[in-house]
Amino acid sequence: MVADDTRRALEALASEHGLPILRFLQGRDWTLASQVAEGLGIHTTTASKHLAAFHSAGLLERRDHPARRPTHAYRLLSPLIRIEFDLGEPAAGAGAAQAAEAFLAALLEGATRVGGHRLADGLAEALFPEGEWRQALRRRVAAASSPRTALDALVRDARRTCAEVVGGRTADRLIRLALEAGFEGRRDLLPEVVP
Repeated sequence: MVADDTRRALEALASEHGLPILRFLQGRDWTLASQVAEGLGIHTTTASKHLAAFHSAGLLERRDHPARRPTHAYRLLSPLIRIEFDLGEPAAGAGAAQAAEAFLAALLEGATRVGGHRLADGLAEALFPEGEWRQALRRRVAAASSPRTALDALVRDARRTCAEVVGGRTADRLIRLALEAGFEGRRDLLPEVVP
């Protein structure tokens, strides 16, 4: 289904007549636009436009009506309609944001175990001087050119900042443990800069 068909189908579904038309078709065999219009008390053109949009979206079957040309008859493909969106890169961005947040939460938890809340709070403040780390992290990931770029930069910054505070060996250990915890089940998002 092309983008224009998707838009038309969503507009038809969102209109005041969209859902009533689909419900009217439920349990019926081949139905004409004029029958839908009569059953719902709407104009035939309205019914016809909605039916065509739903057909383009793959929700309805359509066939030529044998007695009347170019009239079409429609029926539901299934009484259950599921609408699913694949938003591509933004979805990957959402996964990246979740992985980044889990990574940082694990890193700060590890820092708390090593040096207490003061160390963890100082690390969070050094990484995100603009405020609360979760919100700042979400903004940073959303503003990045790609999720991979944001994650790689985050791990590099976290490692550098940790090394300045607790030393290189401890920083590497904290980063490794945080990566394992934060990217568990999301190895495809694991940054390339793993220490």
